[in-house]
Amino acid sequence: MNEFKTFVGIDISKKTFDAAIHPGSQATSVHRCFDESLQGYQAFVQWLKSNAVIIDKDVLICFEHTGIYISGIVNFLVEMQACIWVEMALKIKKCIGLQRGTNDKLAAISIALYAYRYKDVAKLWKPLDTVLEQLRNLIVQRDRIVLAIMQLTVPLNELEQCGSMQHALELKKLQRKAVKGLEASLQCVEKAMEDYINKDQSIRHKIDLVRSVKGVGKQTAVALFVYTHGFTSFENAKQLACYCGVVPFSKSSGTSVRYKPGISPFANRKLKRLLHLCTMAALQWDAEIKTYYIRKTGEGKNKIVRSPEVGPFKS
Repeated sequence: MNEFKTFVGIDISKKTFDAAIHPGSQATSVHRCFDESLQGYQAFVQWLKSNAVIIDKDVLICFEHTGIYISGIVNFLVEMQACIWVEMALKIKKCIGLQRGTNDKLAAISIALYAYRYKDVAKLWKPLDTVLEQLRNLIVQRDRIVLAIMQLTVPLNELEQCGSMQHALELKKLQRKAVKGLEASLQCVEKAMEDYINKDQSIRHKIDLVRSVKGVGKQTAVALFVYTHGFTSFENAKQLACYCGVVPFSKSSGTSVRYKPGISPFANRKLKRLLHLCTMAALQWDAEIKTYYIRKTGEGKNKIVRSPEVGPFKS
């Protein structure tokens, strides 16, 4: 475990980022705002030096996870071999106590203080493998294209089902080129995903193993591989199931407050949705699962329910 002596909190915005230095004592934190650019990153390093902070193993730099906005400065600091901790924003918010107002400066100071208080449980950030990162980007882009196609086609199909055949046909004709273009783009994205997978035989082998399970398709296998960092993020199946949102949690207080067990809102809902679809497919093609499903529903069980040992969960 690293014995960090200085803690830096960074609050990222679209065009700027705020940084605060917490020296690991009761001294007041130092703050400054920088541009979200290469020049801003370099100015940030010079500002640290002016405050006697040199980026090394004794300095812990903590961020809130804000998606693509942190990628620039994180990649810059990785090249400097900095110790980086990227933490869930909600986790930081719940740990800093009651706040009646906030701004970027206070957020940066709070993140630095969080890093100081919880330094013993810090999980240093590691860059994703290039193939994993590109596959993740392709998955997200594919989801965007699929959503765009659905937004264009589903309402017109519903309009046609409601009897407005002429209006639906006219609108379909107007958007035909757009839909065909999106479908072509979808095929290109899926081919790019397949090409990246085929470049690495170990990745190909792992994804093929996942797809050997009845009901699991290519998109689910790739998503599981990417969001688990190549099946290295979890120590056991229970942790993975919790992350995927298929494990129920109880909520109770005293003798009267009893909520129906349900999944955590922090689950990966994309994986949960994909696994639900896989289950529906398995019911059609796996005789053992289908037999078990029919037997349980025949006993009066809800169609979406876990085994008695685990308890029910919401879909």
